[in-house]
Amino acid sequence: MLIIPIQNKPDWRRPPLVCFALILANLLVFVLYQSGDEDRWRVAEEFYFSSELPVLDEGRFYEFVDAEKPEWRTQAQGAGEEFIYEQLLWSREFHNWLVTRLEQEGAEQWLAQRQQFAERRDSLSSFAFGLIPAEPTLNGLLGHMFLHGGWDHLLGNMVFLLLFGLSVELALGAAWFIGLYLLGGLAAAGLHMGVEAGSMMPMIGASGAVSAVMGMFVAVYGIRRLRFFYTLGFAFGEFTAPALMVLPLWLGKEVFGYFFGSENIAYWAHFGGLIAGFVCTMALIRVRPSREIQVEEDLPPTPEQLALARIESLQNSGKLLEAGQAATAAVRQHPESLSLIRKSIELTALAPESEAHHRAWLGLFALAKMPEQDFAPVAEGLESYLAQTREPRALTARVCLVLAQRAAGEKHWGLVEVLLQRLQQKQQRHPLMARLANGLVEHYRRCGDEERARRALDFARTLQPAAV
Repeated sequence: MLIIPIQNKPDWRRPPLVCFALILANLLVFVLYQSGDEDRWRVAEEFYFSSELPVLDEGRFYEFVDAEKPEWRTQAQGAGEEFIYEQLLWSREFHNWLVTRLEQEGAEQWLAQRQQFAERRDSLSSFAFGLIPAEPTLNGLLGHMFLHGGWDHLLGNMVFLLLFGLSVELALGAAWFIGLYLLGGLAAAGLHMGVEAGSMMPMIGASGAVSAVMGMFVAVYGIRRLRFFYTLGFAFGEFTAPALMVLPLWLGKEVFGYFFGSENIAYWAHFGGLIAGFVCTMALIRVRPSREIQVEEDLPPTPEQLALARIESLQNSGKLLEAGQAATAAVRQHPESLSLIRKSIELTALAPESEAHHRAWLGLFALAKMPEQDFAPVAEGLESYLAQTREPRALTARVCLVLAQRAAGEKHWGLVEVLLQRLQQKQQRHPLMARLANGLVEHYRRCGDEERARRALDFARTLQPAAV
């Protein structure tokens, strides 16, 4: 079962830098550090089989099974030598049991070889920085959150971190986000150690911390209704529900997985992360003023969005004439809407020389009068219009002046020159043209282009009042 939100979007004015930094850190650890595990294991394995250990250890292994792990007898009989050598090499329980007895017996040479092998094996990332419930270390408590068992494990965790972390960091702030992320990872590790007490099997992966972020997400959105995507077996779809409702579903999934799922997944770490992230974030929300928690709202569509949806519906139905008329009417109602203006240009482009098409472009150029509007789409549109249109009727003298003034303010001097040339062709004279031409002169002189600066200066002089 998979349940993920599908509507939360990041605010790129305040990018979630900590979330991206965590993803980058996990990727770098996997690529730059864990990629060396294959060589580390090869060195350990070669040492083991070139020593006397295979012959010496095997007899003691059966003693260990009889004394400590009678349930392994069936596996040893079924898998044979493959299972036996896997435990001889990997089992830290067998290693600790054997080392204790070798120390008691004074078998120094055997003990030295065993410890030399263990030193090489324990250089593997999962042993060096994995969390071992029976022997927890500070390295393991923090390091396990940045280690993964393979690309599928890594990418799965990072996708979930991205899906939930973007909104949570925006809502709580970077400092609280990283603090609760690490705290949730530690809480997940704590519950795993409690359930698996005595286990020597290392646990690695960011799943516990990522589960904490999922719990934080539920706490942040609370009873707000969100859209979710789900899969259940071969079935999938969407549903809308309060964010709080999915927490028991996620918790139930982990409990079910513990009893009926794979043995290689730390389900209780996921469970602990979910609870820790949720509880800690709820406590934070109670302490901090609500105005400091920024939460995306699932707002109803704006009139502009409704108009665009209606236009696209007509367009998709093949009713292009009606769609064009609807776009023209919508631009009149929302003259500042870049998306509607673009749609109007797109639909009227079927008749590029029509008056409606030139009026649509004029709607784009009118945005230059609005200081709060980004000029880049206007500049790109103007260049495209000039390249495509044989007779650019939308570029009247007044429009050229407005565009040239805005282009100069944006340091877009190439467009200023083009627009002044058009005004010159139209035999226009305006005080603003002289100021713009002088601006061109200064720009080209700064660039060291004296030829173009001279031409701009000659043009500026033609605009000076005649002497009488």
